[in-house]
Amino acid sequence: MSVALRARILSVVEHGIDSLKKAIELRPDYDDAMAYLNLMYREKADLECGDAAARKEDLKTADEWVDKTLAVKKATAERDSVAK
Repeated sequence: MSVALRARILSVVEHGIDSLKKAIELRPDYDDAMAYLNLMYREKADLECGDAAARKEDLKTADEWVDKTLAVKKATAERDSVAK
């Protein structure tokens, strides 16, 4: 992949990350946005293949979003089961 193409795709990925973070600001329990943030950070990590430290940090952030997603899904399921 050319450097120019990688930069262009990275720009789109970063825009996606920013948009998803804004969605979570507006709705902190938005588990779908959290799940997609995980995927976006994994995509970003793939694009940063030349920078091992940045790739490692992106994968760590992706894993954190997985944990947050699961926590929100669990809390929602518990809340829904109590409401029944």
